[in-house]
Amino acid sequence: MANYVNHPKYGSEPIVSGNSYTKQEIDNAHWRYASLRYFPETATPAAIEKQSYCVYPRQLYVDIAEQCVDCHRAFIFFAKEQQYWFEELKFWIDAHAIKCFECRKKSRAINRLQISYANLIIKEHRTFEETQLLKSTAEQLFDLGVINKINKLNAIRKM
Repeated sequence: MANYVNHPKYGSEPIVSGNSYTKQEIDNAHWRYASLRYFPETATPAAIEKQSYCVYPRQLYVDIAEQCVDCHRAFIFFAKEQQYWFEELKFWIDAHAIKCFECRKKSRAINRLQISYANLIIKEHRTFEETQLLKSTAEQLFDLGVINKINKLNAIRKM
């Protein structure tokens, strides 16, 4: 079995559901399933009435083996995680995890930095603390490769 990226809540191995479905039942449970590598022993019934934004709802959720588009490591998009996404968070039913948990967490952190930077850079009158936060945020974004022009970073450093 592949060595999957650990998810802090669901682990790094498929979660056996105790339910039994045929390959055909699983493949028919959502249009995407037939083209994916999934673990049939993890199939869990879905609450279709809790799903939003769907023409073709998921009848079942199943642990799916994926490869992260950022770090290229194998990870599992867990049935329980899908159930949470689609029934609790009300994500669009055709949404699909393309990044492992660690890379998704990193992306969210970068997004928060970018929002902070954008809010600070447009501010006409910054306090000393806000200016220091802007410099720190710009440095972090530069280190992450989001800001890639040293002249831009140097101009912020001089503020």
